Amino acid sequence: MNRIILTLLVIATLFSVPASADLFSEMDFMVNEYNLNADSVPGPLKSLLGNEDILAAIDMNNGSTLALKIVTEDMFVTEFVAVDQDESDFTPSIIINTNEKSVRELLGSDDPVSDFLEAYDSGNIEIEAVSIVNKVTLSVGNVILKLSQLLGFV
Repeated sequence: MNRIILTLLVIATLFSVPASADLFSEMDFMVNEYNLNADSVPGPLKSLLGNEDILAAIDMNNGSTLALKIVTEDMFVTEFVAVDQDESDFTPSIIINTNEKSVRELLGSDDPVSDFLEAYDSGNIEIEAVSIVNKVTLSVGNVILKLSQLLGFV
């Protein structure tokens, strides 16, 4: 009888892994896939957005927030860790706010670029630059993105 109860507790524990840990694992896997293709990003885009310290805050379906520290160098993700959103020794250059639903849709998307643009345009993904230089860079990037969409490049 004790073995049955112990087995049921182990199974229940395995299925009670928080959704944020599950989402983090899925995203961590995609970081490796992303890095395999980072070389194909055009040079000008690398120089504009390739070296950033990013705080991504994801509002989870259970009411919690999954905060991620993402560091990029030449468009490669060099650090991807879950952090306390109020961590004092990390000063991001960009803050991204979104929700679990949007992230999961992007993870399962056949066309993540279009789906990202749709989520961004609808406000489900918000990107905030922290410094004045990054605000200018983000503004220029938005203009280029809109022009690319109008011309059918994206």
